[in-house]
Amino acid sequence: MILYSVDIGLSGGISKFVNGVYQDSIDMPVNKIEVKKARYKFDLLNGKKQFYKSGSQKGQPKMKQVSPAEYRTELDLLKIMDIFKESADNNENIFVIFESPAKSIGNSARTTATTNRNFGKLLATAELSGAEFDSVVPSKWKKDLFLTKDKKECVEFAEKEFRRSFRT
Repeated sequence: MILYSVDIGLSGGISKFVNGVYQDSIDMPVNKIEVKKARYKFDLLNGKKQFYKSGSQKGQPKMKQVSPAEYRTELDLLKIMDIFKESADNNENIFVIFESPAKSIGNSARTTATTNRNFGKLLATAELSGAEFDSVVPSKWKKDLFLTKDKKECVEFAEKEFRRSFRT
């Protein structure tokens, strides 16, 4: 039996357990997508274009950046599905546990919507990979492990239990 435990955040991760024994953890696979290209304008001196006089850009006009490119980070669902399917291809029973999005007091509506959208994508990925899955709210697993809501305490517990650093 292979168990995957998934922290659904973009900075979350996936842990693998085989027959109840911890094997490995990886950072959540993500893609950085450019949503807006950087904008440039000609570098003008006294109303005239400036050109490079030497080097690899010789003859090219000098440009100034007006605004930087904008990026969005998304889950790499194909890589996540490959992780789940790798075990399924070996005819092993796979079970995936997702941490359900908790109440997000203090987070913006956009952050909450992104987290919930990612949760839905991960559920669909598990379904399509043929794995059985369930979700658990953070308060439930923290209570079962006698932990408080304090994130630092939870990270210290995981580091002690699995002898690995989980700090970012």
